[in-house]
Amino acid sequence: MPDNQPDTHISSAEYDFVKGHIAATMTLIHALIDQGAVDRRSLDAFFAGFMGELPHTRQTLPLRLVLDQWRQGLRDGADDAQLMRRLFEVVDGGTSGGV
Repeated sequence: MPDNQPDTHISSAEYDFVKGHIAATMTLIHALIDQGAVDRRSLDAFFAGFMGELPHTRQTLPLRLVLDQWRQGLRDGADDAQLMRRLFEVVDGGTSGGV
């Protein structure tokens, strides 16, 4: 079945930029959690709403996966180190151990 979406090839440099931007943004968010400026439940609700507004396309799938796995850590009560490790594993393409 052909995809009706336009072919938007992303270069390696663009992809690396996006990964870096996600990592930097999430690092800032983790600092806010650590300082008590943002609570996990409110943050999870915000990202749930954000994801609800994203179109369901191939282009948004990687972002959805990163955010969904990260939100799972928020809900499971993972500590900040675990959340950051999970975030960077997902941004780097996942783990080989299936964690």
